[in-house]
Amino acid sequence: MTTGVIVEELAVRTVAGAELLAPTSLRVPPGAITALTGPSGAGKTTLMRAVLGHLAAGTVRASGSVHVRGQDVFALERESLQSFRREHLAYVGQDPGAALNPAMRIRSLFAEAAYRPTRAEQVAALERVGLPERLLRSRPGELSGGEQRRLALALALVRAAGVLVVDEPLAGLHGQLRNDIADLLRSLAAEEKVAVLVSGHDTATLHRLADDVVSLGEPRATTLLRTISVLPDRPAGDEIALRAKTISARAGGRILLESVDLTVGAGESVAIVGPSGAGKTTFARVLAGLHTEASGTLAVNGRGLGVGRARRSRRDRRRIQLIPQNPLSTLNPKHTVLQAVSRPLRMIGVRSREIAARAETLMHTVDLDPGLLSRYPDELSGGQRQRIAIARALAAAPEVLICDEITSALDAETAAAIMGVVERTRTDSGIGVVLISHDMSVVAGHTHRMLVLAAGTVVEAGDTATILADPSTSHTKALLA
Repeated sequence: MTTGVIVEELAVRTVAGAELLAPTSLRVPPGAITALTGPSGAGKTTLMRAVLGHLAAGTVRASGSVHVRGQDVFALERESLQSFRREHLAYVGQDPGAALNPAMRIRSLFAEAAYRPTRAEQVAALERVGLPERLLRSRPGELSGGEQRRLALALALVRAAGVLVVDEPLAGLHGQLRNDIADLLRSLAAEEKVAVLVSGHDTATLHRLADDVVSLGEPRATTLLRTISVLPDRPAGDEIALRAKTISARAGGRILLESVDLTVGAGESVAIVGPSGAGKTTFARVLAGLHTEASGTLAVNGRGLGVGRARRSRRDRRRIQLIPQNPLSTLNPKHTVLQAVSRPLRMIGVRSREIAARAETLMHTVDLDPGLLSRYPDELSGGQRQRIAIARALAAAPEVLICDEITSALDAETAAAIMGVVERTRTDSGIGVVLISHDMSVVAGHTHRMLVLAAGTVVEAGDTATILADPSTSHTKALLA
């Protein structure tokens, strides 16, 4: 095989000697799909980037080789490698939104991705990933996380490369859309003879999708989240941690949310669910004060907070903390973990001489070794970065914690551990938790009530167990597909 991907005994480690990828071999012939699975931190992303001829700063290739379409990618000089990638490789990373230029319209992103694609080719690429033609006039910031993920895949498709590398393409998507994207990858391989390398934690879907599955890292117990999640007890009392009324939001001329209400009791966990593009992340950003084209009223423990362009004081900004789906996009790669958690500690008035001790306490809270405080984000696994994001949020002493798809790119065991940290925080501190997720087992096991959004409006709301047992709308039923 000379036209696909061949990885022979590839091993990657840090310059300090820590193993990031154990010796691994795989084959991806044209027209086939190979899937990578394994626990967070096993080296899936490291291997996929190695196929591109890229190793992160501070890491080295300990052994092995990577050949793509007959070419040893590590033998190419920088300019030759860039040219080779443009011609033969298309890559969609774990956080595709971070790679999309926020200042460019989507039609311009297509023009940059491929040599002058026609409008018909752009529309066809969007349609293949389930996105409408009207988005060509939009900018990436106007799209949801799921829409950005599909857009990145469409940009890869329009390049018509012979090798497609896709890191976690099913993360953060609801059930039916995961199936649709899996079908798309299958048809791309079969009909256009593309060699597809894909990673993920949805092992059931990946085994149906792929011709070969390569498991990295040490095997773990296969207990699923739904079997280890326990529905939390309802909090005592009727104190309201968060009350949002008639929240609406726009992006340019596009309506993203329309008159959404939400209440979250102190110590209560409420889920926000819905199909990709329903407005879930936009709603979270409005609550956190990050989306300016918004209106409505918002109060935390009875104190009114500004919405949209209304300013919030520094003290008020810390009251609601948002943990994003991919913390790597919000962690400064040049700052250590200690620097990341120090800033919110200073915001709440912690004195400089006390910060190190408080940071160590936060690390213990999220089940991390304080020794990691000296590490940089790219030296951590996905699960460790997610815990750091939680620690940074908790450092601000929030009254409401918003978790946006924080388990979508994690293996079941790590995801359960992450949710365990959130559960302990909720019960110990009595804060309100808003959980955004497409994983209905996580929603069922960790929330008391749920809101279902579709096209920016609430279509169903009520007790989590009741809705999941007997959904009344087609939107909710699609989430369970």
